[in-house]
Amino acid sequence: MTSPAIPDYPLPHEEVERISAVDQRAFAETYQTGDRKPVIVTDAMRSWPAWGKWSFDFFAKGFGEEKVIVTNRLSGATEARKIKMANYLAYCQFPGASSLARIDTETPFYLTSFSPFVSHPELLEDFTDPYFIRNAYRRLEGANADWYNSGFGWIFIGPTGTLSPLHLDLFGTHAWLAQFSGRKRFLLFPRNDFPHVYDGAPDFINPDLEQYPRLAETCPVLAELQPGEVIFIPEGWAHHVVSLSPSISLTFNFVDESNMVDHVLAITRDLPNWVNKTDQEAFRAQNRVYWTDASFTTPSSPQPDHD
Repeated sequence: MTSPAIPDYPLPHEEVERISAVDQRAFAETYQTGDRKPVIVTDAMRSWPAWGKWSFDFFAKGFGEEKVIVTNRLSGATEARKIKMANYLAYCQFPGASSLARIDTETPFYLTSFSPFVSHPELLEDFTDPYFIRNAYRRLEGANADWYNSGFGWIFIGPTGTLSPLHLDLFGTHAWLAQFSGRKRFLLFPRNDFPHVYDGAPDFINPDLEQYPRLAETCPVLAELQPGEVIFIPEGWAHHVVSLSPSISLTFNFVDESNMVDHVLAITRDLPNWVNKTDQEAFRAQNRVYWTDASFTTPSSPQPDHD
């Protein structure tokens, strides 16, 4: 499909703040505590080997023969296709020449499930967590580190117009997203706006106030992320994301002392899904997880010896 131009957001909003050269303590005090707020950091990825290296050509050469699953949106997908990475990357840059363009979808096909860090650990050498955050999950080693890297980090690749509908990130985590190619527009809503966003039902690209009048009572933060920039999304901020041009992004969810309690409470509220997330043989073995529960879809495990 041919993606239409993305119009400016027509309702009241604030512009995201851009900062650089901030230390961890100042960042935590300003953006991770109290009301919390999203921010773009402009100098967080410039020292990464991945910056200037990760591109459409890089992934075509290194991963072109691998099969990937692409869908027409990040969540609530109605169409999915399995395709060679090289063919998908060609679609991202020249959509009209691909067979994917002949499939009738409202939004273009999007690669959102690409988490290659266990099968290609060399990619982990190309970047670090942004210097301004602390990440409790980086203390994990071995199978636990593989569990984190494969379950909380992704590379997003897509053409102009790919869409992530309004959503909250999983299990009370914060998130950072680094932009390598293209531009993305983030529309971020704080918790006090949640009663007015109709559970994400509106079209946030062309909002209809007659159908959704309470949208006029919101004041989201709008962020246009440029290549070389990293956006921080605090826990509790719902966000809608659309690609303004062919895009490559890297994102990880993370936890530190500022959201650890929220994270634990989110796990407790959604315990069956959390158990499914930890239901990996290597993870269970390394952490000596022997229990099972009929309410959860976990496999049987050998029980420890008893005296």
